[in-house]
Amino acid sequence: MGKKVKDKRRAKMKLERKANKLKEESNVLFRCLGCGTEELIPREVVEEFDFIDDGDLSLPPRFKCEKCPEQMEPVLYKSVHGITYEWKDK
Repeated sequence: MGKKVKDKRRAKMKLERKANKLKEESNVLFRCLGCGTEELIPREVVEEFDFIDDGDLSLPPRFKCEKCPEQMEPVLYKSVHGITYEWKDK
């Protein structure tokens, strides 16, 4: 009986890990430059804005923070242009 319970727990944990990984892949984590607030933004939204933005490619896509007047940048994001942006403490 104990083995079946362990197997069910393992299966449940494996499903939870897989669900978390899918959630991470389908979202991009953004962090505010001012207050440090973090927010997950759907990857397709970020990619759409990244694609239509004709701005400076050296800057990552940015969104306005809802808690303060500063901008939010991705913690880690590979753009539609093939550029990888990684959070650097400023």
